[in-house]
Amino acid sequence: MSTTGAPVEFLARAIVNRLEDRGMVEFRDAEAAILIVAKALEENFAGVDAVEKAARQKLGPRATEQQVADEMRRIAAERRVTL
Repeated sequence: MSTTGAPVEFLARAIVNRLEDRGMVEFRDAEAAILIVAKALEENFAGVDAVEKAARQKLGPRATEQQVADEMRRIAAERRVTL
């Protein structure tokens, strides 16, 4: 996993455990499910990071956080990415 591996794996474990605890899903191999969820989370976080980077590059260093957030929403809509 990447440098964010530990927090992502912790979150993935929490998601898998919650799904199983609530009886929504029962995994034959919980460790495999955790790896799949962790990969999906990492991909989604990378997508959000890319959208934020594009927004910051477009707006420049003087942009406020609100301007960046608004631009991120616009870019996400163009790219059909859910934030």
